[in-house]
Amino acid sequence: MKKNPYKRAARGLAVAEKWIIVVALAVGVALTAVNVVCRYIFKADVNFSWSEEIVVALLVLAYMVGAALCAGEEGGLINMTIFTGKMSRRAQLIIEIITNICLIVFGVIIFISGWDRCAVKIASGQVTTALAVPDWIYNAFIPLGAFLMVIHTVERILDGIAELKELKSADMTKGGDAA
Repeated sequence: MKKNPYKRAARGLAVAEKWIIVVALAVGVALTAVNVVCRYIFKADVNFSWSEEIVVALLVLAYMVGAALCAGEEGGLINMTIFTGKMSRRAQLIIEIITNICLIVFGVIIFISGWDRCAVKIASGQVTTALAVPDWIYNAFIPLGAFLMVIHTVERILDGIAELKELKSADMTKGGDAA
């Protein structure tokens, strides 16, 4: 299958997303380790309760970006190989495209609800308990992840359509009628 023009941008986005996940998880693990060491080993009176707030936010970021990254992989989020494994490649692609359209609808719903939640947090001026950071910042990870998921799912749909076109042109050159 020849590369489509959007593949280079999609690969660059995937690399950036992988780095976001690596950094978020590394910082989360480091903060948790420092918190545990100070609390239990050194029995320090230093209050690291703020670190838990950041770790939870970083985990949400990593999960949402990770879900988006999985959406860009074949069978990454939704896979029904038990049903489609015995079907022709054309039928598999059609089912994958339909499934990915459903995933886009889900991503749009998550994006809209996350966006609305951020708007409410901005309007209320709510801040986090430990750090007094505007709460909408942490909530923005949800629509961000949903947006990225939609982008990667569109990428999968375009890949499926391109492969369907290749199958059709291969069928036409062979003069056959594959289903």
